Amino acid sequence: MSILNVLDLSYWFYQPFMARGLSLWVLVGGFLLFVLASLVLRFLRSHEADSLKKELMRRFGDLFFWTGIVGLFWMFMRQERIPFFAWRFWLLFLAVGFGWWTFRIIWYWKKRMPKIKEEKLRKETLEKYLPKSK
Repeated sequence: MSILNVLDLSYWFYQPFMARGLSLWVLVGGFLLFVLASLVLRFLRSHEADSLKKELMRRFGDLFFWTGIVGLFWMFMRQERIPFFAWRFWLLFLAVGFGWWTFRIIWYWKKRMPKIKEEKLRKETLEKYLPKSK
């Protein structure tokens, strides 16, 4: 197979052969690793005290879980040779969606989290001078 095949439109929009051997195990194993990573993040999140870290773990966990589930669904459709749902462009959509979702999480991590931390700190300093209800 040549790398130039990805430039051909028919490569993305025709019924692919069933995956066999190493390619089957790499694809299924990779998608199962995404699901496993989401379960590990869910476990770690339950033992985390910081709410912002919990939120970050939740976002990454959701990303990994849905990427793994959609990838396994695509692999099932490919192995059963179901027209339209087995085509390779779905894998391309999955990769683009994964990239966009990852970008949004990193944006939240780098841009929003510091502002949220600063606001929390400001609120805590203000709260210590306000009267408390009895």
